[in-house]
Amino acid sequence: MHRIAFAVSLAALALTALAAKPATPPEDAAHKVTVQELEQAVASDHGKTDAETAQALGALELTERLSASRLARLNAGMPGEKSQQALTILADRAAFLSLPDDENVTDPTPDAAATRQMLVRIVNYVNNTVRQLPNLMAVRETTGFEDRPKEDVLEATGVVSKSYLPLHAVSKSSFAVTYRDRKEVVDEAASKALKHNAPVGGLVTSGEFGPILSTVMADALKGKITWARWEKGSARPLAVFHYAVPDEKSNYRVKFCCIVDGYASDGQPEMQVFDERSPYHGEITFDPADGSILRITLEAEMPPKGLVPNAGIVIEYSPVEIGGKSYICPARSVSVLQAHVTIPKGMYSSSNFQGPAKTFLNDVQFGQYRRFGSEARIVGESAAPAN
Repeated sequence: MHRIAFAVSLAALALTALAAKPATPPEDAAHKVTVQELEQAVASDHGKTDAETAQALGALELTERLSASRLARLNAGMPGEKSQQALTILADRAAFLSLPDDENVTDPTPDAAATRQMLVRIVNYVNNTVRQLPNLMAVRETTGFEDRPKEDVLEATGVVSKSYLPLHAVSKSSFAVTYRDRKEVVDEAASKALKHNAPVGGLVTSGEFGPILSTVMADALKGKITWARWEKGSARPLAVFHYAVPDEKSNYRVKFCCIVDGYASDGQPEMQVFDERSPYHGEITFDPADGSILRITLEAEMPPKGLVPNAGIVIEYSPVEIGGKSYICPARSVSVLQAHVTIPKGMYSSSNFQGPAKTFLNDVQFGQYRRFGSEARIVGESAAPAN
């Protein structure tokens, strides 16, 4: 059974912080807007500079999710890279919210028999997708964002007070990903030709090409699946199921590196990776005609006062032509993880962390799909003799 894992690599982060009373983050003062109000604001700001538009977007918070089509239209109208990045952050922060009412469909709720038939189609689709997806290559472009909580940090010169910084880009990477024999791996050789291919710290996710779908469906069938709603699709209405997986049925693991697990005799801290199984819930958006999944969300149900109070991922899928055939493949994903950055209170336990929570957010775009087999043959024919 595949396991879902979300990991963040920030060695010794917990060592540098002092316990402090959590401060009210400035983002609470953000102006909340609907998608329609955002579109109106962007239209009224037409003609402003890239920096001005980015600043205006940074002061907003969406109360609804931006659909892929609306996000693409807004992004095309941005005056530059700074405003595009601000729009990405704004949209990604709302990725787990519901669509606006004008993108929902008021068709009747399907009866029990129709719902069961839809579920059968989803299961068949997942099984067929994992088995029939060809060996392929794709480029995974990841932009990592982090915020900086307001806190007092113990440094070599003493205690330093650091002000709050909102989510901002801290890393960018491009890697060639191969999917072969139902396994997803980074192709190191092919990645060397890409820009931004250096390994980066922060939030790391994988499994979008199949393991997440198969694992979630296996877990959800042991948990609870219920009807949610209809949504507008490009060709016809899409169906949405809600699911919930209890802890004892879950294969969702949240990992964080690293936490203090006491001190050695020489006074040096002993570190360990936080690794915890979690119950989770989410939604599956699919075409009721054939069960093809176009969007899936996972939200961990973490203890609110634990080291990692929040973790989740959204994956959007769309048709891609590979080798003359159309396959539904990952197009975009948004992953988020929050972790407390202060030292634990009392005993060294992940349940005793307190203080402000730091947010890690990854925006991932998939593209440049092609068959792996054909690329491998071309490389073999043109390979030069070893030095």
